[in-house]
Amino acid sequence: MLRLAVLGSPIAHSLSPAMHRYALSSLGLEGSYEALETPLEVLKDRLEEVRREYRGVNLTIPLKEAALPLLDWVSPEAQAIGAVNTVLSVEGRLLGFNTDAPGFLQALRAGGIPLMGPALILGAGGAGRAVAWALREAGLEVWIWNRTWERALALAEEFGLKAVPLERAKEARLLVNATSVGLKDPRATPLPAEFFPKEGAVVDLVYRPLWTRLLREARERGLQVQTGLPMLAWQGALAFRIWTGLLPDPRGMEEAARQALEEG
Repeated sequence: MLRLAVLGSPIAHSLSPAMHRYALSSLGLEGSYEALETPLEVLKDRLEEVRREYRGVNLTIPLKEAALPLLDWVSPEAQAIGAVNTVLSVEGRLLGFNTDAPGFLQALRAGGIPLMGPALILGAGGAGRAVAWALREAGLEVWIWNRTWERALALAEEFGLKAVPLERAKEARLLVNATSVGLKDPRATPLPAEFFPKEGAVVDLVYRPLWTRLLREARERGLQVQTGLPMLAWQGALAFRIWTGLLPDPRGMEEAARQALEEG
């Protein structure tokens, strides 16, 4: 039987179990997917448990960067991004991957959002890094903004991108919120009204609430919008394929996540 899990802290409200249980049942696979509370200080021991007893795990906040030196092998993409969100346990070895970057691109394509630059990423943390790397690899001009200017500069320099002030958002054709602004606070937004782009698309990786203030205001301005659920579903589907060789339906996974979100 396949044993799978997501590790993070806090983890109780993760949507991953609902998505992956759907994936298992839809493909007729016997298995389980748990949410394991894993603070940073127990990550090393938890990964040894994964090595012995699990086929694979997802990693979320605050573990994606900390896991890299604890694994036996890390994919070049995950090394470049500096974060691992998927671990495969095979023959006693732990292999690390990043499905956030390809998952983001697949979610855009599935949603009919054109890959047009310049793209502005709000946030230079783990999610921002994955999205910036993905869009750069797709050939777009990518700009970075972060509340702490030094972090924006550091990421821009590392990836060969440009750090910009927030008012440059007006010129972006694709704007991605990779900050936590708006998380559990429907009144908060990372973008002042006067800085909205005239055309293009806005994606918010926050999905609690699903329709953030940023997305609602973007939609009112006639911009194309995408919630955080498609990326969540696609990164999950790609992780599942790493563990099993089978790609579940990302739309079904997204629907399972949406139902769990509404129930939670």
